[in-house]
Amino acid sequence: MLNNLLTKFARVRPLPMKEELNLQGLNWCEHEKSWVLIYFSTSWCAPCKSMAPIMVDVSEHYVDQLNVIKIDVDEQTQLAKQLEVTGVPSLVLLGRSGTKSRLIGGVNIEEINHWLSEQLNHNTIK
Repeated sequence: MLNNLLTKFARVRPLPMKEELNLQGLNWCEHEKSWVLIYFSTSWCAPCKSMAPIMVDVSEHYVDQLNVIKIDVDEQTQLAKQLEVTGVPSLVLLGRSGTKSRLIGGVNIEEINHWLSEQLNHNTIK
């Protein structure tokens, strides 16, 4: 249900659960924007649930610069392993040349904003 809400009311897109994905499976994202922010979470993770509204704000604020994609690590284990995700929630910022940076653990909007501002040289989310 959370995936449906995020998809309906924001630009945080869950990936389809048809099959295991790898980095090549994310290539469709690169044609739209220069950056992809992958939000790794699980349905049973309390900090992941508390970060969901924050990720909606992030996706709306950075809509012109990056795609925000939600990945459930229990459903996409191959991609999580490939990107060396060791805990949830995790944010992985990918550029066209590969992994740029990551942020691990439950964080607030100010921490995410500071991190993304450093990576993208962008103004802050209010």
